[in-house]
Amino acid sequence: MPSSSKHKILAKSLLGLSLDEHGHIDESKVKEILSSLKESKVSGLKSLLRCFFTEVRLHEYTYHANVEIGCKEDPSITNSIIQKIEAIVGKNIRLTITENPNIISGCRIRLKDDVYEDSVSSRLHKLEKSFH
Repeated sequence: MPSSSKHKILAKSLLGLSLDEHGHIDESKVKEILSSLKESKVSGLKSLLRCFFTEVRLHEYTYHANVEIGCKEDPSITNSIIQKIEAIVGKNIRLTITENPNIISGCRIRLKDDVYEDSVSSRLHKLEKSFH
């Protein structure tokens, strides 16, 4: 049975094969890889799949942002957010946008482990803390 470190190395190689021209995970390539692995009956397949899943998830965090906005989603808002984030990180970004009524007139962006927020509700919360 291959060692865990060999699975990690193989998982990183498989991740490289799973990327599109922008460095994003390509779902069809991932499905093709998973199908090939299933057919090949690789030793320690479960461990390899866990390593591959971890690599995919960690890589996705580098270009996928979760955005909460305090209003209905609008293409102009979405495009503006994408342009600003891409200017900061220097690469193409994918967004998942959700409406959050608790955010008043603003947004909260999560990219990797970072959270950026500029909203009336966050400013009110900071003001409230300053009084305590």
